[in-house]
Amino acid sequence: MNDDFQPYLARLKQARPRVHIIIGAITAPFVVDVLAAIGARPTVTHEAEQAAEFAAGADTLLINLAQLDRPRMDGARAAVEAIRQKARSWVLDPAMVQRSATRLAFARKLLALSPDVIKLNPEELAALNDGDDSPEKLALKSGGLVFLTGARPCLTNGGLTMPLPGLPQLAGQVGYGCALGAMVAAFLARETPQTAIERAYKAFSLAVAWAGEAGNGPASFRVAFVDALWRLGEEGTG
Repeated sequence: MNDDFQPYLARLKQARPRVHIIIGAITAPFVVDVLAAIGARPTVTHEAEQAAEFAAGADTLLINLAQLDRPRMDGARAAVEAIRQKARSWVLDPAMVQRSATRLAFARKLLALSPDVIKLNPEELAALNDGDDSPEKLALKSGGLVFLTGARPCLTNGGLTMPLPGLPQLAGQVGYGCALGAMVAAFLARETPQTAIERAYKAFSLAVAWAGEAGNGPASFRVAFVDALWRLGEEGTG
């Protein structure tokens, strides 16, 4: 698993950034395993008062709207307010906003609070853009860096757009988009938004490739993916 990228993950593992996440219970265990594998220290509470306290002590924050309910909405607001007071960076993952008017309205309120990175897929992008599929439009409107996943992934600040390689191996798999957003948040603790996305996506892609060779089905693929992330950091040390 030799790769020039390994030292970046090794340094992240040594830094051990605190990442607070507001996320659904379904994918939380997997996302926590992914963050731990790359050396981050994740916390996941969403009760508003505690979410604010944890976010205030975190290096970075992820707000993922999967399994959104009223307690998580309250927790997300409190956590974003706390992280902004500390002038630290945060990621918005507006999961499935195209499926719910309530979720879409809440995501738009969060967009007004200036996330540093908006990580989303084409359906979510179109919903936030009122049917427009332009990631550049959303970047200019929000002031954040847009990280579009799916068949044609890219990142853009509205002026410059950088295409990224696709990951067709993940078609039909669940939870990997949530994990990718969390990885971006971890790198964002030490990097600029663009560099955080680039390095997180590189590590993610390497782990996907290795897991595709080692795994024999969705369950073994998931274990191999987490192991690959851990090995990338370990083999880059020294």
